[in-house]
Amino acid sequence: MSQEKIELFESELSEERERKKQLTSDLNTVQKALKVESEELQKSKSELICLYNEIQSLPGAEEERDHFLIAYDLLQRENSELETKNPSSGEKRKYQQQEELQQLRQNLHRLQILCNSAEKELRYERGKNLDLKQHNSLLQEESIKIKIELKQAQQKLLDSAKMCSSLTAEWKHCQQKIKELELEVLKQAQSVKSQNNLQEKLAQEKSRVAVAEEKILDLQQKLEHAHRVCLTDTCILGRKQLEEKIKEAIENEAKIKQQYQEEQQKRKLLDQNMNELQKQVKILKDKENQLEMTSSQQQSRIQQQEAQLKQLENEKRKSDEHLKSNQELSEKLSGLQQEKEALREEYGQFLKRLDVHVRNYNEKHHHHKAKLRRVKDRLVHEVELRDERIKQLENEIGALQQQMEKEKAFQDQITTQNDILLLEKRKLLEQLTEQEELIHGNKWIISSVQSRVLFLDKENKQLQENSLRLTQQVGLLERIIRSIHIRRGEETISDIPEFEVLNKIVPLPNSSFSGTGLIESAGSLQETEEHRSEEAMVNPKSLESLSCSQNSEAGYINVASLKEIHHIQE
Repeated sequence: MSQEKIELFESELSEERERKKQLTSDLNTVQKALKVESEELQKSKSELICLYNEIQSLPGAEEERDHFLIAYDLLQRENSELETKNPSSGEKRKYQQQEELQQLRQNLHRLQILCNSAEKELRYERGKNLDLKQHNSLLQEESIKIKIELKQAQQKLLDSAKMCSSLTAEWKHCQQKIKELELEVLKQAQSVKSQNNLQEKLAQEKSRVAVAEEKILDLQQKLEHAHRVCLTDTCILGRKQLEEKIKEAIENEAKIKQQYQEEQQKRKLLDQNMNELQKQVKILKDKENQLEMTSSQQQSRIQQQEAQLKQLENEKRKSDEHLKSNQELSEKLSGLQQEKEALREEYGQFLKRLDVHVRNYNEKHHHHKAKLRRVKDRLVHEVELRDERIKQLENEIGALQQQMEKEKAFQDQITTQNDILLLEKRKLLEQLTEQEELIHGNKWIISSVQSRVLFLDKENKQLQENSLRLTQQVGLLERIIRSIHIRRGEETISDIPEFEVLNKIVPLPNSSFSGTGLIESAGSLQETEEHRSEEAMVNPKSLESLSCSQNSEAGYINVASLKEIHHIQE
């Protein structure tokens, strides 16, 4: 289970690293796009400044027109004075001049309205540019915050990776300890089996000793009966033979006692080891209950133990065969009844020695129990420490999981913020396209205004030329009037009307000027209106500017209102 968890942690860490790389790449692309947008904004600002300067240069032409209007009013006054003198010829000229003045006023009014609309659009675009600057500054601040948060997340990931590496090392160390304990359990199980075999052998030997003692008692009884009955030489010879046999039996018995003592010592050691192993087996069983993964291994070990039990049963059968052979030997000992007395004495000494050995054994047993208690306390302490470490590791794993969840939530927030930034970027691009279209429309309007200004300048020049001609004609008329007053007495001059005389003397070009000027101005206005309507069909977003210009061209204003506007501007 711990291996699977660690693998999951490693996979999640790799995924988070890949996501962070993607986020950094996205941030770089966003920053590049912001730089491009800022450059485009600067370009648009420079273009707007140029347009504004060009539009600001227009009021100079308006001032020249105002001066021209003042001069033209003076000319009108002089013409009115002349008309009082010659009312018949001055009325036609008056009407023509008034019509021309109305056309000039209309053109000037249209130019003023166009200039005002252009200034309003420039102010609106300036406000938009300021808003875009503020928005770009906010986006840059947010990008800086996102970078700082990414650095913090990277540091957290590095810390979590270090924690995972330490956890994997501790987990491997625990696995090694578990393997060592399993090997010790196997060794202890083998020693337990050997102890069981030895205990069985000891029980068999005890049964043999009991049988031998019974036979010895029978032999003693037979010897007493033989002493009473047989006092002859044959008995003496038999006694000698029996003594020899008894000596051999004593030697055999001494060897058997030595083997018995060795087996008892081995048994004591095995008992001690058995107690230790039983305690360790209990501890290991508790550990095995905690470790579910080792259950399959234990089942395989149980199968091996069953095979070993079968082997032990085979060995038991062999030991039974050995018992049969021992019984045969006990039958041989039935002839050794005379050796019983010596054996009893030696047996008493042997019992005394046994008591001494038992006392020593008890003392060693108590000492060994104390050692076992100490070892048990140490094992319990180590188990408690191991449990505490396991709990700490589990707590750390839970904390890591919480951190991973927080990082996932943080990554989700970053993705949402990136989506929001992308949407805002699209909106900004749309706004920029709209601004570019508006700028193109404004450029076209300004070009049309400039063309009209040039046309009006031409008309102003023509009007100045006409005014010069009028002044010359006025001088001629004054001279003619003086000559008329001098020649009142003549009848030929009194019969001719004044109008024909004037036409014969000075040909007036006003009619040609007024007609051609009106036709050219009307044609230019129609061409500009047709051109605007065509561009409105292509660019529907410039309909508002066209409607404003058409409404401005539809209005009319007199000279007095223009003079008032000029005074207000000054």
